Amino acid sequence: MSDTEQVPPPAVTEITPKRWQCCHCGGGGIDSHGDACRHCEGLGFC
Repeated sequence: MSDTEQVPPPAVTEITPKRWQCCHCGGGGIDSHGDACRHCEGLGFC
């Protein structure tokens, strides 16, 4: 390989983020009082 020859970059594989269901609201995002869950901020996952 010469000094001027460029090597192509390796292929990029997308990684999906892992999300776990909130164990406090059950994934609904609402607590038992009807407010947004304070543990997951109403998202339903942590």
